[in-house]
Amino acid sequence: MQLTTHAVFAFAVGLIFFGRLDVAFLVTLGALVPDLDREYWFVKTRKYQDEQPHRARFHNVFVMAIGYLLSPFFALGIFLHVLQDSFTTAKDRGAEWFYPLTRWVKRGKLDAEGNIQQNIESGKIYFYQEDPIGLIEYADPDLQEPDNQPTPWRRVYGPALNNCLLDHGFLIGSFFLSVIWLATLYFSGVALFDKSLSFYYPFIAGFVFFGLVYLAGELDRRDRKEPLKIIPKSMIKNKNIFKKPIFLAGLVFFVVWLFLFRIEIWTNLESLFANWVKIILGITVVAIVSFLLIKAEMTINKKKGVPVIV
Repeated sequence: MQLTTHAVFAFAVGLIFFGRLDVAFLVTLGALVPDLDREYWFVKTRKYQDEQPHRARFHNVFVMAIGYLLSPFFALGIFLHVLQDSFTTAKDRGAEWFYPLTRWVKRGKLDAEGNIQQNIESGKIYFYQEDPIGLIEYADPDLQEPDNQPTPWRRVYGPALNNCLLDHGFLIGSFFLSVIWLATLYFSGVALFDKSLSFYYPFIAGFVFFGLVYLAGELDRRDRKEPLKIIPKSMIKNKNIFKKPIFLAGLVFFVVWLFLFRIEIWTNLESLFANWVKIILGITVVAIVSFLLIKAEMTINKKKGVPVIV
C-alpha cells in the first residue's frame, strides 16, 4: 500500500475513535514508521533483494513495543500499518509480524509443488509454505526473489488479490470519513484547534523528520533506477549530492521531535514501568504461550506423518 494511504487511514482512526487531533497526529506519525524498511539508506540493491527486509524490519511486534514506549497511540499507528499490509498477498509480500525470529528458519522443507527440497540441514525446524513463483514474478522489481526462487519468509498474507483496489478503498474511505467528522465538529461550533500553536510543535517536527528521511530515501532509491527529471545532469556532477544532507537534516528534526515530546514520553514510561510485576508476568505468559503453540503445531504435524524436525 502507498504511504499516503497508511497515513490517511491512521489519521481517520485516531480522529474518529479518540476524537482528538493530537491523538490523530500521533497515530499518523506511528503509521509512517514501518515503511522506513524499504531499500533506503544506501543498502546495496543485491543485499536488499537477497534479504528482503521490507515488510519485515519495521513491520513487526517488536517495533510496536518500542513505539509503545513513546506513546500507546504511536504504537497503534505502527500496528494499523502492519495490519493493512497483512491484507495483501504474496505478490505484495505480506508482513513479517515476528521478525527477526522468523529469519531463524531459512527455507521450507517442501517446495511450491510439495516436493522435498534438497540440502536440508540437520537439526533445523522446517515449515512448509513457500511463496508461489506464479505470484512473486509479478511483484514489484525490488520485492522479487533473487533468481526467481521462492523463499519462505514466514509472512502473513491476506485475501487482497487486487492491492491497488484495496489501497484506493482505504485511502478514499478514510479521507471522506475524516472530512465528514471534521465538518460535523465545525458546524456544531466545536473548535478544531483549541490549543496554542506551540502545542503542535512536536507534531510538526515529527512530520518534517519523516518527510525529509523519506525524501532522502526516494532520492537514493531512484538514483539506482532512473535519474530525477527535475534536475538536468549538466547542472550537477553527482546526482547523489542532495540525499545525504537531506537525510542528516531529517535526523536533526528527529532529535528536535524527541526533545519537544520528552515530557509525554517520560510520563508514558513512568506509567508503563510503575509495576514491574505486571511487565515480567506479561513477558513470561507470552513466552510460555508461544512455546506451547509451537509444540502443539509440531505434535499435530507429527501425528499427520509430516516431519517438522530433520
